[in-house]
This record gives sequence, C-alpha cells and structure tokens, in this order.
Amino acid sequence: MAPAARVRGAGEGLVGRTHRRGAEAWRMSKLARDHRNSDLAKIHLAKKQLAMSDEDYRDMLWTQGRVRSSKDLDHVGRANVLEYLKKIGFKTIAKPGGKRPRRPVPPADKLKLIRRIRAQLISLDRKPDTYADGIAKQMFGEQAPDFYEWCNHDQLHRLSAALGVQQRREGAATQ
Repeated sequence: MAPAARVRGAGEGLVGRTHRRGAEAWRMSKLARDHRNSDLAKIHLAKKQLAMSDEDYRDMLWTQGRVRSSKDLDHVGRANVLEYLKKIGFKTIAKPGGKRPRRPVPPADKLKLIRRIRAQLISLDRKPDTYADGIAKQMFGEQAPDFYEWCNHDQLHRLSAALGVQQRREGAATQ
C-alpha cells in the first residue's frame, strides 16, 4: 500500500508533485519558499528577542500551531505564531535605509533639458544616470552637485553638449 498523501495548508504555493516509487514529493514555488524562510527567521528572531526557553518556545508552538517544530508550520500556522509573538512584545527591527539614494525629481523648468540628457544617455548604449553624474563632476569640479538633476540651466546645457560630442564620437543616433 502506498503511504498516505501529505496534506498541505492553503497558501503554500504548490507548484506540482513528482512521483518517485509511489511516494509523493511536494515542491514549493520559489516565492512561497522565500516567504516561508522569512517567516521562520522572524519566529526564531522573536524567540531570541523575547528570551524564551526552548521548553516555553515549543509549548507556544504547540498552543498556536499544534506542532513541536516551526519547520512543520503551514502558512496559517506561521501567521498565527507571528501574530501571537507580536502580541507578547516582539518587534521587528527594520534595516536602515536603502542600498542607494533615489534620483531627485527635477523641477518643471529644467524638465526639458533633463529629458534631453536622458534621451542622449539612452542613445549611448543605455548609459545610466550615474554616467551623466560623473561627467558633471568631471566638468564642474567642486561646484558639481551630487546628481546632474540639481545642475543649473547653464550646467545642464554644457552637459548636454558634452553628451552630444560623445554621441558623435561613438556614432550614436542624435536628434
């Protein structure tokens, strides 16, 4: 007789099953696996943050999810456990800031020049905005702002002219 099929909870993100010698093996999608791993990491972080003993932790898992190990929790069980841990004082700690600063929003009076510069960057094999930032720093030295969007009108015209020279040098399409 074949072993009983394992029942999974809703939201596990099942992709399909493979048959191997009569046993069923379930696979999760990458997104569902990432969410599961994130939830399990939060649960273990909460255990450490709340200084729970192993016995208290396993009792809490049993009362909230009817399991002895967090790896056996389904989606609903993980949500219940996390909700309970937040009720008793667990606080998630957000990581500070992003990896890189966002581009500034250009003022309306400079928008036409900014769009021209971006079009020139695209025609130069899709160079990033940081390429124009570097040219501005090279051209204007210490007076150069961090982002070319912060340049004044005269600096933007000169930057556009420099990109035009680069376009002609590389044989890129110009307007």
